[in-house]
Amino acid sequence: MTKQVLLTSLCYLLLLCACQRVMKEVDQPTSLQLASLPDYGVITLKNVASNKFMEVAGDPLYNNKFDDEAKLQQWETSMSDGAQSRWQKWHLIYRTTTDGVKYYQIRNLHSGKLIDVPAASDSVNMQIQQYAAFPFLADQQLWRLEEQSDGTSVRLVNKGNGLALAIANGNTNNGVAVVQEPLVNESRQQWVISLEAEDTYRDDEVVRFFNRNESEQGSVAFDQGNSILLSWGTNAGKVLWVTQDAWDGTSLTSEDKFPCNYFFSYGNSMLLQPSLTDWNNLHTPNVTVPGGANGRPRQVCTIQPNNTFAWPGVGVEIGDKVYVHCGEGSGLNATNQSLYVFTQNASTTWQTQRTTPTGLSGQTAILYATGMVKAGDGYVYAYGSETVGFGYESYIHVARFPESNPQQWEFFNGTEWTATPTTGAASKVADGLGSSAVSYLNGKYILMTMDQGFNCDANRRIYLATADSPTGPFTERKAVYTISEYFYGQYARYYTPAIHPHFNNGRNELLLTYCLNYSACGLDGCQDGYIDPYYYRVKGIRVPFTMIGL
Repeated sequence: MTKQVLLTSLCYLLLLCACQRVMKEVDQPTSLQLASLPDYGVITLKNVASNKFMEVAGDPLYNNKFDDEAKLQQWETSMSDGAQSRWQKWHLIYRTTTDGVKYYQIRNLHSGKLIDVPAASDSVNMQIQQYAAFPFLADQQLWRLEEQSDGTSVRLVNKGNGLALAIANGNTNNGVAVVQEPLVNESRQQWVISLEAEDTYRDDEVVRFFNRNESEQGSVAFDQGNSILLSWGTNAGKVLWVTQDAWDGTSLTSEDKFPCNYFFSYGNSMLLQPSLTDWNNLHTPNVTVPGGANGRPRQVCTIQPNNTFAWPGVGVEIGDKVYVHCGEGSGLNATNQSLYVFTQNASTTWQTQRTTPTGLSGQTAILYATGMVKAGDGYVYAYGSETVGFGYESYIHVARFPESNPQQWEFFNGTEWTATPTTGAASKVADGLGSSAVSYLNGKYILMTMDQGFNCDANRRIYLATADSPTGPFTERKAVYTISEYFYGQYARYYTPAIHPHFNNGRNELLLTYCLNYSACGLDGCQDGYIDPYYYRVKGIRVPFTMIGL
């Protein structure tokens, strides 16, 4: 239902902007001695011969820098949204020691992919690429760092073939390939490592989890993407994913795309991930309800009479029940909202019931699709958005219900809890932008809010803020990421933010997701005879706790 908040304004004309690289010279980075290198940290790699940075090649207007097998090259400083572009930033990740030598993976922040030797080849002068991390430690993705005699640079040597990364022929021009070659004492093989501030990066493992391309996989492309960690019975440790409009895998062509004349297979669906760490999407089936909602086998929430959508999203587990908010309406207009109750069992077919709690249902001024938080005080806090400013701003409101009675809702009016929701600025607990999400972690209520993403504007940032209380106040929001996907050269539409605090990767990094909307202003979703599912799938990013004080 988050997208209903976003879509209440009419689509504006796209502000056409030429996306150009902005180059500027920066001070010589401070080099790091090998002994001072962290086991995990953000770095840049600048070649000594050329004084240029290693980066991922490709046209960002066509998302090439996200691709597997995108090649590596050198370029002078590239700036994006006032900071050095993430395709020139890398995570240095210590992974193993062999015969006393430490080996690292080197991961690009823009793509989330690793520096990789194509096919583990030992061909001299082969251009190096980025590629998704293998499910095991692969020598072609491991690198040792050899300190050079100048005391300020290192040589990067592959564990598998013993070849070093170099700038082809020591050429100093922009766009020259990063290649592998036998070890020589030349500056083209020397790299200055500079430690940078922690930064948000794309979680490629999460992104690939949603690249469901098998016909038998059920829901393969969808928007929304809320997750609920389960603790009941045989489902303990599993994760329930809630989607909105979804295409079925049977709609995929042999090119893993959809024909232009196909539309959504069902209006919503749910998936069951076997654990927090199993990102193999072949292991994640659909959860269904008996007979399928509206007679659609994998749809779980019923589109009501005279309506065209039922969009579930945020939810919580209480005992063997999962409570999920569902927004209902026609076209782009909300007509009601409900609370679905799913009863778990050991299978993937669950019983369901649509309920209409007083105060929640029967009104659409505040849509309580922004968040559900079970904070441990006996209540579930449900966050909603009230659209203002033509869809570019919103008021964030909060309601609550006791875990013992999810049908008994109360609404915060700015000073106390009441039986009915109160609209307006006086009752808000925070200010949001085009679309928002609220969750909870480490004793903090977390607000994620994004610039209006449906009208293809130039402002495309994601912000976070925190509060110690469910009613605020929230801190001043902090920009943590700029969405950088494009749709055939134009800004891609995006929406449906979500926070996933339970996915702890051991690095103190918060998982956020958003979705693309298969089109751009002025461009139809059908291109070259197909609809590309990439533009209707969840994208994941990780934000360091330190950026927001978690």
